[in-house]
Parts: sequence; C-alpha cells; structure tokens
Amino acid sequence: MAVLLFINKTFAIEYAGTDAFKTRLRETALPYTGNQRPINAALRILQQPPLSCQTVVFESEYVDRDYQNEFSAFYSKAFKNYPQRCVRLHFFSAKIPKRTKTTFGRYRKGYLGFMVIRPTDLQRMGRTVLTPPITDSHRQFIHCQAEFSAHILGEEFTVRGMPFTQQDTQVGACAQASLWMLARYMSRRFGDREFLPGEINQLAKAHLTMGRPLPAERGLNLIQMLDALQGMGFSALSYSRTTVDDCSPHIARAFPINPKAGRVAKERQRELQRIVKLADIAYRYIESGFPVIFGTSNHALVGIGHTYDPSKSSSVAIQRIPAFFANNDNAGPYLEMPILTRSTSHLSFLDVQSIVAVVPSEVTLRGEEAEARAAARIEEFLKQPLVEGFPKTYRDWIADDLRPDLGACLSSLEYRTFLRPSVEFQANLRQEIKGGQFNREIGEKLLCLDYPRFIWITEVSSLPLLNQPKREHRRCLGRVVIDSRAPARTRGETVIHFADFLQVLDRQKAETRPWAHHPNTTPFAHKLLT
Repeated sequence: MAVLLFINKTFAIEYAGTDAFKTRLRETALPYTGNQRPINAALRILQQPPLSCQTVVFESEYVDRDYQNEFSAFYSKAFKNYPQRCVRLHFFSAKIPKRTKTTFGRYRKGYLGFMVIRPTDLQRMGRTVLTPPITDSHRQFIHCQAEFSAHILGEEFTVRGMPFTQQDTQVGACAQASLWMLARYMSRRFGDREFLPGEINQLAKAHLTMGRPLPAERGLNLIQMLDALQGMGFSALSYSRTTVDDCSPHIARAFPINPKAGRVAKERQRELQRIVKLADIAYRYIESGFPVIFGTSNHALVGIGHTYDPSKSSSVAIQRIPAFFANNDNAGPYLEMPILTRSTSHLSFLDVQSIVAVVPSEVTLRGEEAEARAAARIEEFLKQPLVEGFPKTYRDWIADDLRPDLGACLSSLEYRTFLRPSVEFQANLRQEIKGGQFNREIGEKLLCLDYPRFIWITEVSSLPLLNQPKREHRRCLGRVVIDSRAPARTRGETVIHFADFLQVLDRQKAETRPWAHHPNTTPFAHKLLT
C-alpha cells in the first residue's frame, strides 16, 4: 500500500515581548551560540516605537532561495545533517487573534516585514526586510529603500525597506553580506537580476582566490569586492583616505590645515580633512538612493541613509549630516553611525578607511565632479557683468534691484548633489506643477527637454533657506541639471535655474543660450528623496 507524505505549512502566532514569544523564539529559531547581536537589535527596533510590533507569526518549513543556495554550496556536503528549510518570522503592528488560521490578509496594513532564520550552527539571521524605524521624519532619512513582498497562504504582504542579512561565515563573511545587501536592493530598486550568496562569493574570488573559496573563513579585500561588483554588472567607484587629497576642494576650505601648526597637529588636521572628504563623497550617493560600502580595517558595512541637523551653521552640506545610517551584519540593521564623533556601542565613520559607491553602468560622471562643475557655473554667472566693460555684475543686480530678499543667501551658497533617474525627475516636476509648487512655464520647458536615463542634480541653497526645523520648509535657490555621461571637466550641464534666471543648454550643440529672467520662480522646494 502506498503511503502519501505531505508537508503542511504551519503557522504559530505569538505576541511580541511575552514569555511565550521568547520561549518559541529560543526553542524553534535560536538554539545556537553564535553572534546574537543583529537579531536582538532587530527585535529591539521592532518592539519600540514607532514600529511597536505586537504580533509575530512563525512560519515553519519555509523554503528560502538564499539559504538553498548556501545549502547547495556548502551545508549539503557536510557530515552533519543540516535541515534544508528555514523558519520565517512575520511582524505585525496589529494584535492578531491566536485563533486566526487563514485570514492574515485583513492585517495587511500593519505588516512590518519579515526575517528568515537559517538552521545553521552560528550566524542564523538570514534574508530580512523591516520597515525603517524613523522617529523624526524631519531629521532622519533612509534613502535606500525598495519594495519587497512576502506571502502567507497565498496572500501578499509588502514592506518597503533595505534588505539585511547576517554573515554566514561558511559561504560568506562580512564583505559578502554587504555585497548581498547592496545587490539585492539594486535588484528590487532598478530591476537588476538577483545574485545569490554563493554566486557573489564565486565572483569575488574568480580572479584573486587567496586560498580555498569555501568555507569563507576570511573576508574579502577591496580588489575582490570590486571584482564581485564588476561581475554583477555594477559600475563601482572606490575611494580611500590616501586617495582623496586632490578632490573636493570645498572640504579643504571648510576644514583647513593650519600652515603654522606643528607636525602632529597638521597630521591630525589632514586626517580629519580626509575623513570628511570620504563622508562628503559617500553622502552624495546615499542621498541619491545608492548604498555605499564602508570599509574599516577589518569589517565592511553598508551606508543607507543619514540624519540631518537643521540648526547647524555650515558652509558645506556634509556639516549638516551628524551621522549615517548603516546596515552592519555584525550588529544589526538601521544603526546610527556618527561621522565625526565616537559611539559607545557601534562603529563610527572615524573608523572608515575606504568606501565603495555603486552606480548604474550608464553613469560615468562622478558626483564630486558634477558638483564642482555646477558650483563653477553658478559662480561664473554671479560674476558675469551685466554689460561688458561695466563693473555691475549679476550678483549685484539680483541683490540690489531684482531680489534684495536674496542678498544674504548669495553670500553663503551651499551645494547638495544627488543622482536621479530622469523619468522620476520629470514625474516629480509634473506633480509640483499640478500642485502649484513650481512655476508652470519653466516646468513645462524642463519637461520637454531630452535627458539621459540618469541625471545629476545640484541644488543651490544657503543657511537662511535650509535652517528650518521642518523638512517641507527647507528650500533651495536653484538647481543645475547635469548629464551623468558627460566627460569630466566639460560642459555637461543642461539646465541652470537659479535666482529667477534660467539657461537651457543643448548638449548636442556648443552654443550658449542667453539667460532668461523669470521673476519670483525661486526659491522652491528642497528635494527629499525618501
């Protein structure tokens, strides 16, 4: 007689923080002695406001593609019999009755995300996506977010966040975990293909193995990480403290080295300047919604957002950013990482020696080059004489006659640069025109221009316009749109709209069009991508 065996999906409902929840978590998901900091940090984030998780649904016998790949690459060949399936935890802000069997969908609005627990010996926290725990939307920004979905008994639940995983230690170490987080986000955000942990490890060690590929006992070096990113089809830009001395002159002016200081003091000032330059470069890409890998002497983590201080008296944009948010596979997701101060519990950006920024392959112009070009064009415009041979400049004309209210702004300009898909720029522009937030005449001109797939946008602002406690009140004096494929040190700008003046340039022609005056079309909204 034939015996039919069925695997049934079983779900258990527990209430977060209760003894029953802790017991089930310990017995079914965490019977191991590895690093529990990431999962503890994630659970702490979930149970505190604003997420305030009330219900955790334990899904047993879950087939996870990433763990299946790790199982095939390593665990299936081990002497010990490792399970092939995982436990997945679903988190809800609503209190779901324990008698619920199939109607989880009615609690869809309160879905906070999921966490996969791998049946491994050590680092068990696998593929995880949680809602960012933003407590102050005016000062905290997670720019690297994409939409992910999960299913419970055929019903779809969506969560918007940044993927996280803990290093496996057998198939991947911290660098592989950082690469996985970056690649999985890019896959969801821009439609790139997904890469599994074993694939990432193979790509990283395809040219520079430095020993056996598995188990992944050692982390990756910078060259191996760049090899992996290239193998995944990403355009990677690497910077280190020792290579940034010649870039970002605006940072050198804001953080000068005192020529009269002693040798030790000069070296401290030089190191501070290098750290700020690295942070300034990383900030542009994070602000653009592109994760940046931070490398310390022995670890790698992923920068995904930042805090913002609206009361800061600054001359460069990075001075307004007290901290980054980072996914640290060794400590947890959405952790605050101070830039110029030490943290008692987490890494600081002071520990970072190098960064790796990733952009789509269509982007060839670096962010710092785009911003330098935009700043130069604004300064050229302000210094330009109204009439050849006469001393009065456009700066004088604007401050004295056209817009005296902007005079103070012109004396302390601040530049903020980010990369955007041009279709998103146009879609937002259309919304602002419709809502009366942007001048219709100029907006329609900008809508009709031809843009490359990605554009650099440099916003020009100043202290009075940015030192506002609420994000919706922060404004900019203008912006410069730059072709992301323009060669460095060439005229790649296509639009300059600044202090009520507009210039549109045709990238196919060398001609310079005259400035057109459009009264009272600036300031306008300071862009926030989240």
